[in-house]
Amino acid sequence: MSENHKFNTIVFAGGGSRCLWQAGFMKRLQKDVHVTPNAVAAVSAGSTVAAAFFADRGEFALDYFSELTAKNPRNFYPSRVLGSQAAFPHERMYRQAILAIFDAPSFAKLAEAPPIHVLLTRPPAWLGPRASVLLAFSAYTLEKKLNNPVHPTFPPKLGFQPETAIAQDCSTAAELADLLLSSSSTPPFTPVMNWRNGTALDGGLIDNVPVSALPRSDGKTLVLLSRRYSDDSIPKLPDRLYVQPSHPIPISKWDYTNPSGLRQAFELGQKDAELFLRAEGKIKFTNGSTAPS
Repeated sequence: MSENHKFNTIVFAGGGSRCLWQAGFMKRLQKDVHVTPNAVAAVSAGSTVAAAFFADRGEFALDYFSELTAKNPRNFYPSRVLGSQAAFPHERMYRQAILAIFDAPSFAKLAEAPPIHVLLTRPPAWLGPRASVLLAFSAYTLEKKLNNPVHPTFPPKLGFQPETAIAQDCSTAAELADLLLSSSSTPPFTPVMNWRNGTALDGGLIDNVPVSALPRSDGKTLVLLSRRYSDDSIPKLPDRLYVQPSHPIPISKWDYTNPSGLRQAFELGQKDAELFLRAEGKIKFTNGSTAPS
């Protein structure tokens, strides 16, 4: 394996259910490459995929979450709006999956893995939680429609601040679940989270491809996206390789009813990693996307 595939750091983008593409990509990559980065940065569901991969629970996570979603017929239950149950089942299912993935042996294995830097968003002090959610997601959605950047810029300009926590600093699987859900906090699908005495929102509002969460490094960085971008929108920086799906992933980020879509995302990731590895000798470690076509 050439130096082109020796990465000092790896970044896992957010993207909800689409992040199963990353799980498939890393599973296939691992067959040919000894994946031992010094550090990992991740956000939202990408954080869960990263933690599961380094705990050697990637395929278990796929199987378990596929079973959960097969039993869940709807992403929204109107009849629960006025009741005690949440109308959106996502938080309950997400937490249940995390606790199942990180049993005692897997949680111990994660502790031995490279540090996973998980990105959170802290709202400005002058805004309450509900107003923060409305402003942050409005700004994020507007910017996405205007120019679809890989790294958003609007929310930070409005006073939203990044915060990074290391997954291995969590002392229990329950605390890890709180961290991963905080990094994924996207009302109304999941509630506004409180992480260490402060409101936490989806870290993707600050940087959905959280290169910014990486510690300083002079090595090469592999960046795993979770959806396709135009080539001209991908940053052109040395020593950073962005990899994106070769085709649109056939599941939306908050679809928790589609086990077939989860498996298709995983399988597409495996196929794209195969193409990536076949490109040995052709990939120059420069800038831009390496999406197979």
